[in-house]
Amino acid sequence: MYPAMMFFCGEDLSSRRPSLANSSPAPDLRVLDGIASWCGGLHGAMPLDAALASLAQGLGARAAAILRHHHRSEQTPRTVALYAGRDGAHLTGGLANDVLGYQFGRARPGTVWFLSDMLADSTWSASRDLETILHRGATQEITVIPMSATRQNVDYIEFHFANQLTRSEQLDLEALVPTIERSWIGRKPGLVAEAMTDGRLLQARSANDPKRTQWDQAILGMSNPAGLSRAEFRVCLLISRGLSVKAVSEELGLSDNTVRSHLRAIYAKTDTSSLPELLYLILSVTEDTEPQTYGAQRA
Repeated sequence: MYPAMMFFCGEDLSSRRPSLANSSPAPDLRVLDGIASWCGGLHGAMPLDAALASLAQGLGARAAAILRHHHRSEQTPRTVALYAGRDGAHLTGGLANDVLGYQFGRARPGTVWFLSDMLADSTWSASRDLETILHRGATQEITVIPMSATRQNVDYIEFHFANQLTRSEQLDLEALVPTIERSWIGRKPGLVAEAMTDGRLLQARSANDPKRTQWDQAILGMSNPAGLSRAEFRVCLLISRGLSVKAVSEELGLSDNTVRSHLRAIYAKTDTSSLPELLYLILSVTEDTEPQTYGAQRA
């Protein structure tokens, strides 16, 4: 493992559990890339939805959500950011209140809560939304982490997994919680309000403009509904994974101007007008299959 990759958000991950820093390189790099994107997103390097998606993918989660709950005025938390992942439209909001049960609103920041523990409690009952997700069988475990708490609000992050986590996997996740929590506390001021406003504006713009293309297929899916060229698809895929324009240029060996030219073509084909809007479109319209590789797209 490269020494420089041990440090994210001012924290030395090599001091955590050995499996996060010293075992097989492939999964470790994926986790570290996810943490790096998460920390970058919290400081404005990418939209919060994209940072959440990168973190969830790094942890092997099918879906994820960031939630904010106002103690006095709300019964259910508001969704700040959402990564629908392979659960697609089935995940429209968070389920932290289900997973936390009677501890919802009282759980201490930095603690980790598992749905599998609640399922073993005979006094607990699931909401209709959770019953629907469990009935479909795509998600078998949901993990919730309270990240911060004030007198007014509690912020949560939750991850949906295809299978229940082993004890070793639970410990690996718990080892990352301090980094996730501290980076959230040190986030850019106004990030939550910006993310929630951006999401509402993008949804409203799409709903209120009948001339806008309404996508029902994943932009990076097998059908390539936007008709992206091979080069455009490569740029779009790397951008969706949280890379900056400069990083995409270096990855593909292209100039910044060439990448920006491809982005302008992508905006035109996807009926978007900015990088955040493009990322929102990619993350909000998903399908069960994995994104296609570069070679599968037309030249």
